[in-house]
Amino acid sequence: MTFSTYGELNQKMIEHFQKGEFQQALELIEHEGKKFPANRPMVDYWNMCAAARVGDRARVVEVANAFHEDGLWYGEMMWRITPSFKSLQGDEQFERLVAESRKLEEQDSTEGGPVILKLLPEHVSKEMPVLIALHGNQNTAVNTLPFWRSAVNEGFALVVPQSTQPIFKDAFIWDDLDSSFAQVKAVYESLNGELAFGSNRVILAGHSMGGLIAIQMALTGYLPVRGLIANGPALPFEDAPEEFEKALVSAKERGLRAYFIVGEKDTDIEQDAIKAFSEKMKAAGIACELEMVPGATHDHHPGFDAALLRALKFVNS
Repeated sequence: MTFSTYGELNQKMIEHFQKGEFQQALELIEHEGKKFPANRPMVDYWNMCAAARVGDRARVVEVANAFHEDGLWYGEMMWRITPSFKSLQGDEQFERLVAESRKLEEQDSTEGGPVILKLLPEHVSKEMPVLIALHGNQNTAVNTLPFWRSAVNEGFALVVPQSTQPIFKDAFIWDDLDSSFAQVKAVYESLNGELAFGSNRVILAGHSMGGLIAIQMALTGYLPVRGLIANGPALPFEDAPEEFEKALVSAKERGLRAYFIVGEKDTDIEQDAIKAFSEKMKAAGIACELEMVPGATHDHHPGFDAALLRALKFVNS
């Protein structure tokens, strides 16, 4: 079996693991993984997970050592919460790998605190609107800029914070929700002190998992913003329908406005669920629109630029 994209290979690995077919998974990733060097962190991760499941600890050590020798590392969270590594916790060789990863991560740590990118429009004033945009999981602030950069030409101050939850080198996640909410709120408060904006001029946005953070913080009022824009988002409240209903009531009272952007060919998200989510918001009396972008996938697409401008206009109207 051959795969044209890493996404296809990743999906097959998930299927093998769900069926408990760990030896097949190991053989597959060893044979096909080398074809996707750009996805090496995840390829090596799958390799180690499959090896651990079949009891091949030597293979885990071999893959991790090669990874570290190239200056790459995994965040301790990945080493600790991965189910496949549960039986390895406390093992001397495994703990050495974790320590080596931690050492490499510390060497890569950015001096001066968390990364926050700020792009200002040509004409800066206290009246300019602000777009706070969040990257997706396993991504960075720099890599998500293409999704949001067109807002600057429309007079928006663009602020893109990078999560402080590393999963591996040059890849950060928002999975710890409480930590994520606190970080974004701190960015908002710091920015308010710097730019002195009113909450009616702030839009919170996000792509993928960043979209989930933006949606939940905006709907619940955790962050007092004018509205939200979510591109290919994961969705909050899936296991908490009552909290969702309460958030809808609160959001309507605050006059929150929302805009969802979805790539027509995006298979990384549940499109039907996003459509249903937006319809529930509309039914609750919240101004909400959903735009499908022809030909677009989960990655940035030129069509997203125009969609963002329509979203900004809708939320600010």
